[in-house]
Amino acid sequence: MHSILYVGSSLAPLLSLGSSRRVGENEVQLTRPGHDEPLGFILESDPARALRWLTARPIDVVIVDARAATGVAHADAVAMLDRLFPLSESHGLGPRERTVVLLDADAGGARIAYESGRHRILPPVVGADPAEVLAQLDALVASRGRGRIALCLAGGGIEGLLYELGVMRALDRFMLDRRLCDVDLFFGISAGSFLSALMANGVAPDEIVDGLKRGNDRLARITRGDLFDPNVREYGRRAGSRARELVGRGDARNPLSGLYRAIPSGVFAGDRLRAYFQRALARPGMSDSFEETRRPLFIGATDHDTSEAVVFGEPGWSDVPIHKAVRASSALSPFYTPERIGGRWYIDGAFTRTTNMRVAVRHGASLCLLVDPLVPIYSTQPGYVHARGGLFGAMQGLKALINGRFDKAAVTIAEMFPNVSFHLFKPEGEEMRVLSGSPMKFLYREEIEELAYDSTVRKLRAMLPRLQRDFARHGVRFQEPAHVPGADPYVDGIMAVA
Repeated sequence: MHSILYVGSSLAPLLSLGSSRRVGENEVQLTRPGHDEPLGFILESDPARALRWLTARPIDVVIVDARAATGVAHADAVAMLDRLFPLSESHGLGPRERTVVLLDADAGGARIAYESGRHRILPPVVGADPAEVLAQLDALVASRGRGRIALCLAGGGIEGLLYELGVMRALDRFMLDRRLCDVDLFFGISAGSFLSALMANGVAPDEIVDGLKRGNDRLARITRGDLFDPNVREYGRRAGSRARELVGRGDARNPLSGLYRAIPSGVFAGDRLRAYFQRALARPGMSDSFEETRRPLFIGATDHDTSEAVVFGEPGWSDVPIHKAVRASSALSPFYTPERIGGRWYIDGAFTRTTNMRVAVRHGASLCLLVDPLVPIYSTQPGYVHARGGLFGAMQGLKALINGRFDKAAVTIAEMFPNVSFHLFKPEGEEMRVLSGSPMKFLYREEIEELAYDSTVRKLRAMLPRLQRDFARHGVRFQEPAHVPGADPYVDGIMAVA
């Protein structure tokens, strides 16, 4: 039975079109001839109490009646819209695409119509009779289908990867009916591509943490050598080529230009990283094919020569082995060399997109969980970044550029798709300090994963009513279990070192 929150003073005109029975305080069930499923109404004349209903249970449709005969006062209707859909936030307490206002064709109704547009909900219904109201309800109910949950993971280097693991482990704890590795869609860029490829193959966050740290049946332990293999071969090839040009072709007139071309495309070759992931996806139960993963997987990268974003896993790009797509998406220049695929060269996907939010919506996502660790540090201390040297400053600038672009895109996309729920998890406060600087540090710092886990648990508690509502629409109970383990590895038992 569909649940409809009706904010008004009376349901009598609607209930006269069928048989009704009271099923609880302020709750009425309406059965109509020719309709198999009844409609469940919650009648609430107090807008403040109506908002509490939205946090108490999943609501399919919200009707705000601002008509003189059966509705609430105009000022109360406006105040409710302000509370339902704050203009400063991309999401609201209710479903924008299934919230409608009923109004009269007068000056007061014109004001409510303006507010409806300002809050980006459906066009209001003017002077409708009960049959027209029920027809509108039927259309809204029919448009409600169970959508798809997408996990979108951004980049951020080794430390960003650890941060994402902490966030995912916390999310996994709160999902009671489904593991996080069983959501519908996975999108990854850079470090996030590494994790999303594993998750799409059914490897849970706990298993990834344990595998990277010490190795297990699902994932081998990763070492410094797997990540940082010096790009000696390319350096030698380029140096030799430049020497031949200078001697054989008399290019000594511009030795500085020749020196520039002798610099390799990346400090690290990335061959061992590619091989590590190829071995990981060759294990039993895993797949290196986009067409054979347990859940759809999409990996973002950037064409090095055209600066165009590509999404491996989409039509036309699904024949690329996943391990090569991950290597391409993780080719953060100038640290790693570009990856050659099909005669073209690809670099880190973060250069063109932070997360593939728009792609997720295109593939049917109606709930997007976004994790973005690539956030610049914020310090009120003058010269804080300058004192830490050129590399720290360069990474601060890169993070600021990418993060600023993402913030603008996130607001725009949320406005474009008001029917999609977006929930963003990114470092704040102490997390920003711990993640600052170079993304290429290898030291497996448990404090990052633990800090991300603990802070995300606190965020989830604060966001719980909103998250419960959004997950319930997708058939998943989202709530704090009876016991949420702490991030201490000896308490949790996940990262305990043998």
